[in-house]
Amino acid sequence: MLLLNLFVVLSAKAGAKEDFDKHFRLMPQPQKIEVQSGKGLSYHTLKAILLKGTTLKPVLYGDLKSLPYATAAGPGVVVLNIATNKTPGSSTESYTIEIKNSQVFVTASDQAGLFYACQTLLQLLEDAKAQQIEIPACSISDFPEIAYRAVHLDLKHHLDAISYYYDLVDRLAHIKVNAIIVEFEDKLRYRKSSEVGALNAISVEEFASISRYAKERNIEISPLVQGLGHASFILKHDKFKNLRDTVTSDWSFDPMNPKTYELQFSLYEDAIAATPHGKYLHVGGDEVGHLGMSELSKKSGLTPMQLQMQWLKKVCDFAASHNRIPIFWDDMLFKLANLYRTTYDPSISAEEVNKAWQTNDHLLDENLALFPKECVYMRWNYDTPDILGNNKAIDWYKAHNLKAMAATAAQTTWPILPRESSNFQSIKDFCRITSQKKMDGILCTAWDDCSPHFETYWRGLYNFAFFSWNFVDTKADDVHARFRHRFYAPALASNSFEFQDSLEKALDFWETALISKGHRNNYPKTTELIELPEQNNRAWSEKYKAKISKAKEEIIRYETIKNRITQSAQLARQNQFSLQLMNQINELQIYSAKLLLLLERYNNASNPAKGDVKKEINTYVTGFNTVRTNYEQVFSKTRIMANPEGYILDQNQHHHLANGTNNSDWMYVYELAMNAKINGWLKLK
Repeated sequence: MLLLNLFVVLSAKAGAKEDFDKHFRLMPQPQKIEVQSGKGLSYHTLKAILLKGTTLKPVLYGDLKSLPYATAAGPGVVVLNIATNKTPGSSTESYTIEIKNSQVFVTASDQAGLFYACQTLLQLLEDAKAQQIEIPACSISDFPEIAYRAVHLDLKHHLDAISYYYDLVDRLAHIKVNAIIVEFEDKLRYRKSSEVGALNAISVEEFASISRYAKERNIEISPLVQGLGHASFILKHDKFKNLRDTVTSDWSFDPMNPKTYELQFSLYEDAIAATPHGKYLHVGGDEVGHLGMSELSKKSGLTPMQLQMQWLKKVCDFAASHNRIPIFWDDMLFKLANLYRTTYDPSISAEEVNKAWQTNDHLLDENLALFPKECVYMRWNYDTPDILGNNKAIDWYKAHNLKAMAATAAQTTWPILPRESSNFQSIKDFCRITSQKKMDGILCTAWDDCSPHFETYWRGLYNFAFFSWNFVDTKADDVHARFRHRFYAPALASNSFEFQDSLEKALDFWETALISKGHRNNYPKTTELIELPEQNNRAWSEKYKAKISKAKEEIIRYETIKNRITQSAQLARQNQFSLQLMNQINELQIYSAKLLLLLERYNNASNPAKGDVKKEINTYVTGFNTVRTNYEQVFSKTRIMANPEGYILDQNQHHHLANGTNNSDWMYVYELAMNAKINGWLKLK
């Protein structure tokens, strides 16, 4: 009988925890949640806050924001306490929450932990209010597994309204991201080298204000200013052409020219001033290519490895002299040691990887003295971080007492929308590796090469927040249900509201629907469009049979996506703008499929009917201007759509799609080309 009663109690506890998890999908998931017996907390009963162990109230949001101060604990009071006696093993940003009998007791290790406890409490209150339920009596113990959890803000090809950056900080803070690395390129109004900043660039003072705002929300912003390579935003200007490593290319600096460092250091100084609370200075240094082409480099007699590391030593010394820790993209180290392919290519067998390292790792060891010890080497892998070669690279750093961070990605080079289920598996794998190998932090990059709207990155950023705080081996469907619950509303957690994976699949067809070969990730040097039907030749439909069949499938998928977004908008309690943007992405992507089916109708129609179909095609193609306008009206609510007058595009060595035109034509590169071709075709008919 005693065993039976114990079983009932355990079952009740298990059921209570399961019920808690169903209604309260916290993001990220706390380390430990225990549902307890007794009365919990109604969301409308909180009436005051009591501070203990601190006089500084953390930044509060939502229903917590307007609560006045209390003089004593009691029902309806949130007690915020910073523990003066730290428990053994307690970490920064850690906290506990006790909810019972309409009271909330928060104990944190520091001010950051207090802030994060309030984010968790706010999420509980949001869910209780949305579902009209009580928060059960419970205790939550929480801390981050990875201390440095940064998100990349890449301003390479665009700017948003200033207000959007403040909103971005708020939303990242809510999911316990504690750092941003901002890649300025020419979107900062540099004071010492004013030619570099674009005419619409953000001032140093304005970004310093954003940095202070972020610091108050436990987000530290540090700058990334590219060099030795990726320097087109600087070297495209006539004034700086003499600093090029290769005269005909604006890609990389001459590492032996002293004026290279004068210019780079002046940019660093302004970037540091714009991020006054930053801990790091990311100096770039990746993908330099054929280093050592300048006359000065050739005369030096230094090897490419020595040139690379001499540059790194100089910029690291600068960073240290300005109280910043330098971060360096590390790919060139492994390229120059003939090991880079092992770090990213999963097709190489374990035997080949081991052989490559046995043969070539001496090239790293022999140059170890050149590696600045104060530098953080950022090991980036955006697709397959768990392969043997990437793990060997991380282990090499550890074995030689060098600091190493990971870099994953919420967006790589995809147009319009990230893919691969918002890069779920890669983010998950690298967060696990970072935690297991106790790396020095992790950055989630969000690349601007094809410049999707930042709103499209949020699901990937939630993937990152989930796994970088507390790694739990969780499937994509479960994490994405948690994302929809938190980002839109609890009512959208059901998989019946999932539309983003479907939209990703739809874009796979959109990428190539109108072309014979190629893709949109890079701006095309030449455009190979599909052929158009001939007057009395029905072979066109047979030639493009596969595309036509897929277009019909995409029409069905489009309708499903549209219906789910519409239903989501009716239930969403926040982030409606994101749904508006996703809806317009769906309307844009289906244009190509519908055009293909119109062309098929023309091809298969009898000669008397071809004229009517031709008119439909003409009307449809003319209507693309409306599709584009509707898309850009939503896109431009926060995004500045065009470069300022006189803006100089770089030489586009990587052919970035967003660097293709100064206006927004690059977004529709194949649609515009096909429409022009069809307009000429219609005139000939």
